[in-house]
This record gives sequence, C-alpha cells and structure tokens, in this order.
Amino acid sequence: MDRLTSMAVFVKTVDLGSFAATAAALDLSGPMVGKHVRFLEERLGVRLINRTTRRQSLTDFGRAYYERCRMVLAEAEAADALAADQLSEPRGKLRVIMPVHFGRRCVAPILLELAQRYPALELDLSFGDPIADLAEDGCDLAIRTGNLEDQAGVMARRVARQRMVVCASPSYLEMHGQPRRVEDLGSHQTIIYRRSGRVVQPWLFPHHGQPALE
Repeated sequence: MDRLTSMAVFVKTVDLGSFAATAAALDLSGPMVGKHVRFLEERLGVRLINRTTRRQSLTDFGRAYYERCRMVLAEAEAADALAADQLSEPRGKLRVIMPVHFGRRCVAPILLELAQRYPALELDLSFGDPIADLAEDGCDLAIRTGNLEDQAGVMARRVARQRMVVCASPSYLEMHGQPRRVEDLGSHQTIIYRRSGRVVQPWLFPHHGQPALE
C-alpha cells in the first residue's frame, strides 16, 4: 500500500471518528479503511487506534502520530500546489541555439514576444551554425535548417519549410551572361555554403515530378 494514502485514510478516520464514516467520505469499503490503518500499525509496530465493537479511541502514540501525519500531508499538498503553480505558465531558463541569420530574422522575434508574454521565462539565446550536441552544450532547444534527422535522445519536428533560390548580382550577369538551363550552372562561379564538419550539399532542382536535377 502507499504510505501517504494510508496516512490520509488514518487522519480522516480520526477526524470523523469511525471507519464507516471514513469509508463513505472517501468512497472506500469499511474493510479497506481497516486495511490502511493496519498497514500503518504493522509498519510501525505500534497500535494507533484502540477499537471495540462500540467505539474507537487513539492511543497516546496514535495521537502523536496523527499530528505528524497532518503535517506530512499538508507538506505534500503544498508540494503539489507548487508543481501546479510551476505548470500554470512557462518559467525558468530556456536555452535555445539557432542559425545566425535565420535565428535573428525569424526565430528571435517570436521568442522575445514569448518572453514578454511570460515574464517568469528567462531566455538564453545562442546564435551559431555548427550542429550542437544538446545534452553536452546544455541546450533545451535547437532550431536548424536542412534535413530532418532523428538523433538518440532528441525529438525532431519540422516547424516550417524554407525555399531556396538561385540568384546573381546584375554586374555578374552582365559580365558572365545569364544561365538558361540547370546544366549551364556548371560553367559559372558559385558561392556554396557548408556547415563546419559537414560535406557540401549539392544543389537540387525539381524537375516536373522526375528525380531532381543535381
């Protein structure tokens, strides 16, 4: 049996003065109330309640134990109330790491609005492109662009889709000409972004339901 539950039944039994009243108040059977009290007595090795067919009374130890049980149950209720208060609104420190440009333009404004709505929430924002180990770096949340990959101990979820475009400056196009086909890009100078420690990802172009052109 659960000790706290048995304590609560014992306290209610003392408050109401009978097993029958306690059973009705807690929606238990009379024998079950007796089992809770006996569980405590057997665990403690001391009688708590003197019982006869006509009345019941606390022993001296039972009276002292009753007062202690009330204190313990009150503390348990206070602990539960503390948890409920914690869950009533976000609070504490939230450590978030995100890409530099995307993070500053798209993610940070949303997080700052969240912090204004919940003053008890403290944000610790880190901007960087290297892939972080959340556990090792002490981060709660990482915002990343790229393929959605599951890692051990980490939950990954897509929050948005990002479109990629190929662009060039007017001066470059004037000097080198404008490519007309995907194949033309091979003869042009390109700037390719690569994360530290990662291989260069090829440019992929959708092709009318066919496999993407690379």
